[in-house]
Amino acid sequence: MSSSGVRTAVGTVLVALAAAFTAAPVFAGFDAKPAETINGRPVKAFVSSECGGCHNPKRTGATGPNITQQRLREGIGDGEGGFKTSKITGRPLTPFNEQAIFMTVKHGRTGTSMPAWGTDSNPIGKALSDAEIRAVTDYLWNNAAPKRFYWSREKMEDSLEVLVPKSEQPAEPTHDHPVDNLLLATEREYFSVAVIDGDSFEVVSHLKAGARAHGYTFSPDGRYAYNLGRDGWLYKYDLYSLKPVRRIRLGLDARGIAISDDGRYIMTGMYIPTQAVMVDADTLEPVKVIDTHGVAAITGGKVDSRICSVNDVKPSVGPYFLLALKEAGQIWRVNYDKPGFPVKKVGNVGKILHDGFLRPDNKVFFLASQNSNHVAALDVETMEILAKIETGTKPHPGPGAVWREDGVEYAATPHIGEGKNVIWNDHTFELVGEVPSGGPGLFVRAREDMKYVWFDSVFPPASNEITVHERKPPFKVVKRINEGTMTLHPEPDADGSHVFVSDWKEGVIRVYDDETLEKVATITDVRTPTGIFSVSRAHHHEGH
Repeated sequence: MSSSGVRTAVGTVLVALAAAFTAAPVFAGFDAKPAETINGRPVKAFVSSECGGCHNPKRTGATGPNITQQRLREGIGDGEGGFKTSKITGRPLTPFNEQAIFMTVKHGRTGTSMPAWGTDSNPIGKALSDAEIRAVTDYLWNNAAPKRFYWSREKMEDSLEVLVPKSEQPAEPTHDHPVDNLLLATEREYFSVAVIDGDSFEVVSHLKAGARAHGYTFSPDGRYAYNLGRDGWLYKYDLYSLKPVRRIRLGLDARGIAISDDGRYIMTGMYIPTQAVMVDADTLEPVKVIDTHGVAAITGGKVDSRICSVNDVKPSVGPYFLLALKEAGQIWRVNYDKPGFPVKKVGNVGKILHDGFLRPDNKVFFLASQNSNHVAALDVETMEILAKIETGTKPHPGPGAVWREDGVEYAATPHIGEGKNVIWNDHTFELVGEVPSGGPGLFVRAREDMKYVWFDSVFPPASNEITVHERKPPFKVVKRINEGTMTLHPEPDADGSHVFVSDWKEGVIRVYDDETLEKVATITDVRTPTGIFSVSRAHHHEGH
């Protein structure tokens, strides 16, 4: 058969399969009228954020494959009459049709990170209706992704709001709660942050936030908290009054945030548009916009690269901000103490970068590469890659975990692609152990004042499992906590005596004694809790 015949045959098979699926129960609901909004959001915004996270906002592929309009309608040809093979999935980039798109969105793909959006085991924790899934299907089929996204400095400045003038902010706390032992928890689907008293285990306030209040950082004195929502809104909270005092929109889709050690600047990383924005930490006024449009890609050519990780390097090594460019496979180092904020760059870090964290001395930066399946170790001063530590499938360290035991310093990461926490010596970069779990996970926490290392496995088949293991080899599992439905993001309080764990699905936060590992409280006044961040992070530097 000729190559053109192969393409024709593939198309015929797809049409036949779609017709068969349409008549089968798996396609029940395809005839639903498309919804006008999805989970309260415009369809365009939902697709850009939720689909764009894995497939890239331009839909050209990242950790998920190419789902551009051209690919879905025609496939991506190889120039010889056949189809290119996806470098991500290893499958041919053949065309789909609307029924096949609907099926994939609704039921997901077994063995991949593509969730079943028709169930509540998806990134928003709430099943989409058939009408909502049909809206996603129609949008992907009928609309090309934007070629470029814009959010100008002028728009940022126009969005700045002073909610409480500095002259009206109190000189001391107006409440009786311990400012240094407060914890902030993202209420993911409610544009809100819950404030928890770490002594009494009670929710003391709910603060307005952007969408999916994603990243947190704190002023060096612990007085102010900053939160960056995935919709690009940056909020500044006064922890003396427990009120938001300023806010500004820095982009349309955002992730990373860090504050300089001297408290002068905040650096933020955008997914949409592809840029980093540095603001004055006091006023939130933009100071510097760093464009990452049209940069050299690790795979060749040019790419608009999202900023996936932002970290601050202390003055004894820096003072710097580190920016990880997701698609470009680069790390940029910004000197925030010199005029013009000069940038130094290093490439070939890895494919599809993600979270990063610093060794406590800040001399080495560890950064996950999810498509190269390694954690890169960067010498911050020389900007040289010291090692590429092959940890496993799609490492996801979150804010990072570093601890010292018997004179040896360890670092660790869980993985999105497999259930395990992998541990290495953070000076020799040698792998020294791994702890299996019931499913893939997102977050690991350890601190010098904690007795154990805690990590989650929020993905099926063990979405409610928290694994607790010892700090020294062979990293023996002490307990597996299997309570609740979808548990994640263990976070210690100020002195490490208690660990707080979100249950996203059940809408509670459970508190455990770090010594006995017994549950001591269940906090119920929270809604869709996910990330938990202690104010004590302002004073701890084990991975930040």
